[in-house]
Amino acid sequence: MKVIWIIIGFILCLNINVFAQDSPPLSVELESLLPIDIFPKNSGKEYVFVDESGSKKPSVFSVSQLVGNSLPVFTAEVFSTAPSHYNVSVTWKNSRTINRGDALLARFTMRTIYAKQESGEGNVSFFLQTPKPAYIKSVILPLATGPEWKIFDIPFEAKENMAAGEAEICISFGALPQKVEITGLQVLNFQKKITVDKLPTTRFSYGGREADAPWRVAALKNIEEIRTAPLVIKVVDSLGQPVSGAAVEANLALSDFIWGTAVNESMLAYDSPDSEKYKAGLKELFNTGVIENGLKSPRWTNNPKRKAESIRAFEWLEQNDFRQRGHNLVWPGWKFNSEEMKALAETDSVTFKNFIDDEFRDKIAYTKGRVIAWDVINEIMHERDFLKYLPGDIVVQWFRLAKELEPDAQLFINDYGVLNSIASPQNIRDYIDSIAHYRSMGAPIEAIGAQGHVGRQPRDPALVISDLDIFATSGLPVQITEFDINSPDEELQADYTRDFLIACYSHPNVTGLTIWGFWEGKQWKEDAAMFHKDWTPKPNLAVWREYVTGKWKTSISEATDSTGMVDANGHLGKYQISVTYGDKVVKVDYQLTKAGEPVVVEL
Repeated sequence: MKVIWIIIGFILCLNINVFAQDSPPLSVELESLLPIDIFPKNSGKEYVFVDESGSKKPSVFSVSQLVGNSLPVFTAEVFSTAPSHYNVSVTWKNSRTINRGDALLARFTMRTIYAKQESGEGNVSFFLQTPKPAYIKSVILPLATGPEWKIFDIPFEAKENMAAGEAEICISFGALPQKVEITGLQVLNFQKKITVDKLPTTRFSYGGREADAPWRVAALKNIEEIRTAPLVIKVVDSLGQPVSGAAVEANLALSDFIWGTAVNESMLAYDSPDSEKYKAGLKELFNTGVIENGLKSPRWTNNPKRKAESIRAFEWLEQNDFRQRGHNLVWPGWKFNSEEMKALAETDSVTFKNFIDDEFRDKIAYTKGRVIAWDVINEIMHERDFLKYLPGDIVVQWFRLAKELEPDAQLFINDYGVLNSIASPQNIRDYIDSIAHYRSMGAPIEAIGAQGHVGRQPRDPALVISDLDIFATSGLPVQITEFDINSPDEELQADYTRDFLIACYSHPNVTGLTIWGFWEGKQWKEDAAMFHKDWTPKPNLAVWREYVTGKWKTSISEATDSTGMVDANGHLGKYQISVTYGDKVVKVDYQLTKAGEPVVVEL
């Protein structure tokens, strides 16, 4: 689980209708700080436009002015989707010095003339970075606009020192065929006179958030249709006669659907006040766990302490009746592996291959028969460093080896860049095309992992559902393997958690959802947690409790009617049923399937 750049995106909650006007004036307090505009003053000329899309019809960039308005208007028109949004971009150099830690505010107005996608919205990314080869980004923001002018305020902090002319102020346009206009561009440097959180910013939102959103009404109906079945319990005496008035309790003990979380191994390996709260949270909220980092190559193979922690954590989960997913057998990028592995690949590729195979054997020797699934390969669409040194069919070999060693675990391929942006549909198509290729060569890929990391700008839930429809064309089940929302806006985070859960649970092709951590103290992105570090709950935790451990975790307490029946509806999974009548108590386990066959309890 890794995202190369932390993607922070947003769309205005409030549509602001303007005619290419400058951004609203700063407050008197901010004006008094005398911010320095580092955007070049002759910005109509001082830019570099690059089109590396390889398109037969080159993209066009121009500068003009609107009638009655003195502001330069920058127009970009892209005629075909580029391999990356970076391939079509415009760059300006900063006119004044920037120091690391300076608080900056980018401001501009944008609209879309046309965009070739279902929503009609254009999509660009704003970023400020150091030049090649480092490309250290202080900010990168995907932005979306329709035909109306919208004003954006983008606060951020400088990550590096950059003298005048060393920073690149960039906008990229290659995400899709579109024509976009931008005007009123400023980048104000407040230096260290104020912190970023005190600067104005737009408020994020997403389409379909409203209480009566039609997509949600339909999705909740789908959940009832595909995730539930009649739960009919008949109580009879020893002669087979119905028993009226018997007290029946039925509780969903283990949902068929995976509601999981990544688990920090150290929190289960050692005892502390925090670890006790952590364990209690696991037991309350989740039915499946995945060791977050301890089964990855350098920690499992080269770090005895981390390996021992992982084993203790694994065994705690097992002893407490958690299903477990294995993550991962190979992550083929150098930055996630030891320097020794890289050196081995460069000097002896055969031994390098054998080393990876031996890691498969060692991990699976410990977990065999104890995990329900393995992420065999992690992020092969993005991390391909190993492939230069290995046979052309190595992906097929890895899956075959995993299946040979662990025939009972479901084998996943796992990747990111899906379900979270305008680029998701094409990314999904590329992903499933590559999966189809590997399977045609004999790779036993049995399920698809979609990571599902979300930044500040969530994707509309209706579009998430249509993205899942694309996945369904593969014929393979999908699990959301690493879901989180990295946003400081806790209200937005809670609303989107609700809607993302509903969208995924409503789709028949989805078999589970695993979040990537839940406590801020051990969370890879602190803002994504459901508990603050002091264990105070966040609003997204209330959503999880309302739906996952509430509405979707069936619990029934009723008395049998005159025919000895309790006739209810339940979410699919394993139930624990208890029937009490007088001094008799009978307990049974029952698996509720779509067939909804009645269960008969004899007293």
